[in-house]
Order: sequence, then C-alpha cells, then structure tokens
Amino acid sequence: MNDLKVPFGIREDGRITSAENADKGREYYCPACDEKLVFRDGGVRNKHFSHLPDTSCTLETILHKCAKRMVFDAIHRNVSGHVSISILNGCHECGSEYETKLPPKTFTDAAVEEGVGAFVCDVVGYRGADAALAIEILVTHAVDSRKANELSIPWMELSADAVFSDPHIWRPVQGRLKSHYCPECRSNFKKIQEVADRWKIDRSLYSPIKDPQKSTYIAAVETCFKCKEEIPVFWWSGIPFCEVEPPEPRPKTIKFRNSKQFGGSYWANTCAKCGMIQGDNYLFLFQSAPLRGLPIARENMPGESGHGPLRIIAGDSAVSEFMKVVNRNIPWK
Repeated sequence: MNDLKVPFGIREDGRITSAENADKGREYYCPACDEKLVFRDGGVRNKHFSHLPDTSCTLETILHKCAKRMVFDAIHRNVSGHVSISILNGCHECGSEYETKLPPKTFTDAAVEEGVGAFVCDVVGYRGADAALAIEILVTHAVDSRKANELSIPWMELSADAVFSDPHIWRPVQGRLKSHYCPECRSNFKKIQEVADRWKIDRSLYSPIKDPQKSTYIAAVETCFKCKEEIPVFWWSGIPFCEVEPPEPRPKTIKFRNSKQFGGSYWANTCAKCGMIQGDNYLFLFQSAPLRGLPIARENMPGESGHGPLRIIAGDSAVSEFMKVVNRNIPWK
C-alpha cells in the first residue's frame, strides 16, 4: 500500500500531532506501527503524513489508535490537575442534552487496552484502585451487544471524529452510565419532594423520577382544581381508573372513591387538603398532565360502552377523544 495518508503522527517526545500542526524537519512516527512517516506539505494537496511503501497499516487502525491515545492523554492531563473534561449527557428524565464537568483530578490514573473482566477496553479511567469508566472508540465498528450488556463498569463509546475535534469533550454515541439529570429536572425533583413533605408523605413511598423501575409510586405536583393548593399526585401500575387495590404501603392520598362522572368507584388521587378527587384524565392523559408519558392500562380506558381500549390514549388526540365521552354523559359501567 503506497502513500497511505496518515492524519496524525507521533513526535520524538511522544506527543501526538496533526499533520496541519506538524513542522518540517521534525521526525514523526506512525501511531499504529511506530514506523517513520514522511511529512508531505507540497502546497497542492492537504498536509498529511505518508507511510513508507509496503506498509501493512490501515487507516482504520491508525484512526482508532490515535483517538485512544488522545483520550488517554486527556485523562492524564485531568489526573495531573491541568484540565477538566466535559461530558455532554442526555438527561435520563427529559432527554435534553446538558454538560457535566469532571473537574481536575477526577481520575487518578488511566490505561490503554485494559482488561475489565472478560473484555479488553480501549481506555479505562481509574479512581483510586478501582476502574471507574471504560471508553470505547468508534471508527467503523460499534461495541457489540454482549460487551454492551455485560461490561461490569460504566462505559461510553465516543466517535473518533469527535475525539479528534476535542478530546476533552465527550459526547457518547452509546453507553451505560450512571443516571444523570439536567439542572431543570433536578430542580423539579426537589420541588416534588418539598410539596410531598409539606403534606407528610414519606419519601420512601415514591420516586420523583419518571421511571417505573425505581419505585412502585411515581410522584408529581398538581394544583387542586377546587382549593387551589399545590399537592402531590402519584402514578402506579394499573392507572387510569384503577379498580384493583394499589400495593401497600402507599401514599395516604390515594383513596377508593366514587365518581359520578366515571359512573362508579376507583382508586384515585385525592387532594391532601380538601379531599377532592383529582381526575385521572387530568393527571395522566391530557397534553399538560403532570404524569403524562408513563405506562397506562389500556384495558382501563373507558370506551363508549363499558370498559375497553381506546384507539388513542395520549396527547392532544386523547383530549378530544376523552371529551367526547365526557360530554355525552354516558355511564361507563
């Protein structure tokens, strides 16, 4: 393979350098095989390094090793206290991207091609004696499903192109990290807990995070339409219009109540102050519902004659569909 264009070279002092920033007269070596490179700056083509003829290196291998080396160097600069590292996360609650800063000395060491259990990881960052984070580099082949599911420590995959752009900014293309939440969502969690505390709802009974895996009950805040107090309201498996008793222990504001509009009784959220039922449609179905987007029991959705699944269950269309039933005042049982 003649004249393989190589975008990066290693200087004699070990520093990785792009062809754009290379100096004529200095020696550079291949990041993959350590062979000496030829620096080409003819003024006609873009600056680049070239391998000597008959190299067995491939561009994919070179890019992969360069990106690994740059991530490793970024972690070592963090270890030495010189730089912070930014992770551009997707919030686990709302999905919006936000920045998490890893301040200087977050990591204590790093290693390349490090074994973690049954797997070898491109780069591993350490905190003390423990492997804290594995970083995989994507050039053409993504992390396979086995490694993604079985790797025993948090991990992320970074595209090589993004690393070359700035090795101190990490935007994972996939991974399994600890749950992170944006400042707005964290503020909302705090508000939910404050309101629930005001009405003496034990925090152990619920989660403010909209993840059914975290708790049997998920909390939000609503304003009672009757007394106008801010109150806690809750989702649980089986809503809306749940006729099966919810699991114990449960928040004291969930009560079995009769509803004329529903045409019978069901387990409902009630106001912590005045005791008024807070309608399931307003809590779970309407566009502005505080607990919208969580799983609902389709079999409990009221049809036009008795219980039965509706074709549309959430969003603006649900409001229209639901109000048709309400306005007809048809008993649903």
